[in-house]
Amino acid sequence: MGSWTIWHFVAVIAVALVAAWSANKSKAGPTATGYGGWLIALSLFLLFWAAQELAEFYRVKTLIGVLMPSALQNPDYLEYIVYAKSLAWLEAILLAACAGLLAISRARWTVKAIVAVLWLAGPICAAIEFTLAESYFGEYLLEKDYSALAATTLFATIGTWYLATSKRVKNTYRGRQAR
Repeated sequence: MGSWTIWHFVAVIAVALVAAWSANKSKAGPTATGYGGWLIALSLFLLFWAAQELAEFYRVKTLIGVLMPSALQNPDYLEYIVYAKSLAWLEAILLAACAGLLAISRARWTVKAIVAVLWLAGPICAAIEFTLAESYFGEYLLEKDYSALAATTLFATIGTWYLATSKRVKNTYRGRQAR
């Protein structure tokens, strides 16, 4: 949900490039370990993303109720809103859980779980949201907004890249495999 402009994408890519550059210039080197640096930034981003998903869902739901009160009596809309609400809450819970997991777990599987959630809560859920809206309200959609799908794909790609290449991540989450 929501709309992104080209400037949003430029800003995210710029931050990712600055982060990559600063990580290469970091004096912490191969001994960096523990929950710190960009791991904290990633956790905060995941919490922000979770809050944004819920806020955007309730904003759109409220606007529909104000702009089209007749929708509140439409069985298709009521069915759609149940699915959309469940999906928004699922995304928010998964993202918040990952933020907490980054802080408390040191197991190897943590990184794999975070990457899986980035892609699940990101592009996969965005595609499901778009498909749901299209199937329920296709003829009423004025334009097809793929920006949420593009933004979440960009975030998932950057997050995956960071988790796969960061020395701090490798040093922090290299503990024994959970059984």
